[in-house]
Amino acid sequence: MRNISLLFLFLWLLSCGGEDEPDTFDVCGNPTSETVNDKRCLYTVSTLTASFDGSGGLTVAEDGFIYVADFGESLNNGNGKTVSKIDPITGEVVLFAEGLNGASGNTFSTTGNLFQSNIRGQSVSQITPDGQVSLFSETGLASPVGLAFDQNGNLYVSNCGQGGSIQKIEPDGTSTRFVSGGLFDCPNGLTIDESGNLYTANFNNSDVVKISPDGTAELLVSLPGRSNAHLTFANGVLYVLSRSGNRLYEVTLAGEVSVIAGTGSSGNIDGSGEVTSFSVPNGIDVSPDGSKIYVTSGVPGEGTQLNPVLVRVVELK
Repeated sequence: MRNISLLFLFLWLLSCGGEDEPDTFDVCGNPTSETVNDKRCLYTVSTLTASFDGSGGLTVAEDGFIYVADFGESLNNGNGKTVSKIDPITGEVVLFAEGLNGASGNTFSTTGNLFQSNIRGQSVSQITPDGQVSLFSETGLASPVGLAFDQNGNLYVSNCGQGGSIQKIEPDGTSTRFVSGGLFDCPNGLTIDESGNLYTANFNNSDVVKISPDGTAELLVSLPGRSNAHLTFANGVLYVLSRSGNRLYEVTLAGEVSVIAGTGSSGNIDGSGEVTSFSVPNGIDVSPDGSKIYVTSGVPGEGTQLNPVLVRVVELK
């Protein structure tokens, strides 16, 4: 009889002992009940370039070459005038264009021209493949940063200034206010998905905002940290940089958040996504095949507040 009682006690302890254990785990063995899933064990980070002045946006051309703008020395001194071109294999950095005015966000059109916003110049420039710069638009722009084209050739611009808004510039140059309101707090990066939905990351808070093709804005997600940088849509998800958090996040279009690289500490340590570090990362885009994520990261202790930077490469192990 005593043995039977002990058996029942043992079975009862087994059934109770698992009550505090999570039912499921994410791919890196972390409880899925966490607000942010951890996928850092799947990724590795390496450094592609030597340091150079490139504190603005980053975009990748169809041929795989990387273009990085120079915003300038500090947040209060957006005096950068150049765009650099980077070989994705060798990491060689060469001057592509100059004559900008606080070069911030950028993107390519279907014609192969690079469009570059000028936060200090309150304008968007168009740059030909041979580096010739011309004014594209300055109507309705207030400290412009992120740029994104839709399938009809309309250019959307995130206005950081005047409370924040998204401007729409049609192919004929007609410029109108597309959306504004309380959800925008210095919208920084801008990207677009396959359905024509725009996404912007606020610089002054941690919010990522979704804008539907009819101009309806809604909060998609608030990321850990206090300040977002640029973001890009690729592989069916958003990749978003946290400047203050020194991390790279993956955000699904349903709003699920995973961290994929960065300890949160400032630095430029290479290696697994679990141990690597960034320093106020800002520019981001992906390779044409979607296998590599390119990120600009500052070099603490060198130069100015924002320059110089390195281009880092994030990819699956």
